[in-house]
Amino acid sequence: MNDKALEWLQQWEKLINANDYENARPLFSPDVVSFGTVAGFVSGLSELETRQWRKVWPTIKEFKFADPIILPTGEPAHSFVIISRWHSKGREADGGWYDRKGRATLVLRVEGRLLRCCHSHLSMEPGIPPLYNSSSS
Repeated sequence: MNDKALEWLQQWEKLINANDYENARPLFSPDVVSFGTVAGFVSGLSELETRQWRKVWPTIKEFKFADPIILPTGEPAHSFVIISRWHSKGREADGGWYDRKGRATLVLRVEGRLLRCCHSHLSMEPGIPPLYNSSSS
């Protein structure tokens, strides 16, 4: 089942890079709670998409999770905790690109035959400022 969690992570990574919100939504529980690089705290999938995804995804490229650690809970596993670093390129005000690095903690819950994220926390590494306009978050 760890393979399924890794597949989930790789699928979400591709959807982030494609700015594909529609196909990313089913990967998340409707009641997801999250902390993000822009939105301090969000509750619910609609709020996560509006306040975090739609503000960040269009301003980045080459998003990639790096060396994820996948920890199953229960026997058989009924959830997974994923801990991973990530990196991407962020758009600067002048249109150039800078290196963005951060870390993520994700909790995936087994829901029938699906894995859905019920908690996500993505944050930038200390000292790497987000350069996009987040004033309306």
